[in-house]
Amino acid sequence: MSLPPPVPSARAAADRVESVVAGTLCLMSCYASDPRRCHAERIASNLALLAEDAAVSAPMRTLCRRMSERWDALATLAADGRRGALH
Repeated sequence: MSLPPPVPSARAAADRVESVVAGTLCLMSCYASDPRRCHAERIASNLALLAEDAAVSAPMRTLCRRMSERWDALATLAADGRRGALH
């Protein structure tokens, strides 16, 4: 008889969230200096992951979902060769 997989600890969940946030901030810095579609798409993807993560507070999940949608739009602009801020 095998044991069930271990339940992730709160610390493991916090480490996972911090890793995604750190990677996302790094990508945002990359995008600021060179706005590439691949950066914007990955940022949107990371924010979508955070929006679905139970270890993230409900208000932060809402913020991450909204920001993911904005970064999706930025990725489209970058793909179209247009630069500029979304309003």
